[in-house]
Amino acid sequence: MNIWNQHDLKVMDMREKIILLKEKFDKKHKKDDKDYSQKFNRFLDIRLKKESNLILKRQVFITLFSLASHNRSFTLDQR
Repeated sequence: MNIWNQHDLKVMDMREKIILLKEKFDKKHKKDDKDYSQKFNRFLDIRLKKESNLILKRQVFITLFSLASHNRSFTLDQR
């Protein structure tokens, strides 16, 4: 399994966690609340902020690494 597939699996796991947390949150809060989305975002931040930051950093690293290696191979081919 390559690094992109592993990353996709982590993103899918995060999505599943968000869905489960939303169900849990909805049991305690009404969707009619005017500040529902703020409360829900805060709720997710508390539980998933570290994990989501790691996913974002990994995404940036993988992208930059891929671009750098592609650029490197392109410049080597030009010589």
